[in-house]
This record gives sequence, structure tokens and C-alpha cells, in this order.
Amino acid sequence: MIYELRIYKIKPGTVKEYYEKFHEAFEERQKLSRMIGIFNTEVGDLNKIMHIWEYEDHVQRAETRAKASGYDWWPPPIGDLLVSQTTKIVTTPSFRPEPRLGEFGGIYEVRTYQLLPGKIPNVLEKWTQNLLPREELSPVSAVFMSESGPLNEWIHIWAYKDMNHRTEMRKKASELPSWPPGGRPFFQSQNTEIWVPGPYSLMR
Repeated sequence: MIYELRIYKIKPGTVKEYYEKFHEAFEERQKLSRMIGIFNTEVGDLNKIMHIWEYEDHVQRAETRAKASGYDWWPPPIGDLLVSQTTKIVTTPSFRPEPRLGEFGGIYEVRTYQLLPGKIPNVLEKWTQNLLPREELSPVSAVFMSESGPLNEWIHIWAYKDMNHRTEMRKKASELPSWPPGGRPFFQSQNTEIWVPGPYSLMR
């Protein structure tokens, strides 16, 4: 499987309108390929929407997008709300091959680490060795490695009930001998944002 992360910068004050307009096409578009997550930023760079699309491979993605463009309901009428768009294709590690779907938290923390070129295998090894005790506190919802778009990115997404729960779990995690898992020598930069799931997100 591959996943596409599409991030839209939208005009201030239009998050609700975006969700309403996108929903007009959501059910029909889901019949072609699943959008497993849709979120908006709560803390960090505001007025952003993120879609997480699931595809079998690059061929299915291209075929699906071509097919969708042939319908009058696609794209949905959101163009007047958009400021900018970015997209990246990502893959997943064997220890978390698919994102967790269902209700796991009221907020999602999306942590994006820019790695030194060629160091994704090193970070993957560290996480594979050390993640289990951390997941006993709170499970990771998704882990992605960038394949196209911004390269050398390690993206991990964590669900929490609220910000207090996040603080509690991160404090407990810092007391584990195996966490953080030892990947810092391979980092160039780190970014974190808090996102909330949209009304029809499969990750909630």
C-alpha cells in the first residue's frame, strides 16, 4: 500500500465551510478509493486541512484520479477556499503497515522529522527495536516515510483524548529507558502540530 498526504492551506475562518463543501463529493469519491483521514489544525500552522488517501500502488492512484476527474461531482467546490496545496506520497513500516482506524482520540499529534539523507533505515531500525514499550502507554496511529514530495521525512501520528492526556503520556514515555528510541543523531529538524479529525474521518 501507499498513502498520499494532501495538505491544503485555506482562507481563515473557512474550516466549517470546507468540510461542508467537500462532503458533497465524499461518499462518491470513497467508492473509488478510501480517504481514511481528514483533519484540520488546532495548534501550529492554522487553517490547514489534511487528507490521507489510501491506494494499492502508484498505478491504482493514477487510474483512480483519472477516473474521478471524469465525474461532474469531482473535484468538490472548494477551489475558492484554497490558498495553497502540497502533496506527498508515503509508505509505511512493517510494524505499523496500516494506520489505525476508529475512535482513538479527540486530538492527533502529527510529528514530522526531517532526516539526514539516507538515514530512514537507521531510524526504522531504532523504532522497530524500541516502540513496543511506548505503545503500551498509547499506540501510534500511523507511521509514514516519504517517498515523493519532501524527501527523507519520518512522520508519526499519535492519538490522544485531549491535551492533558498527551502531556501525561509523554511524561510517562520520557521515563522509559527505551524512549526516545535513539534516532536523534539522524535528525535535521523536528516539527509537531495538533490536528483534530473532521466529521467524516475514519481516523477519529
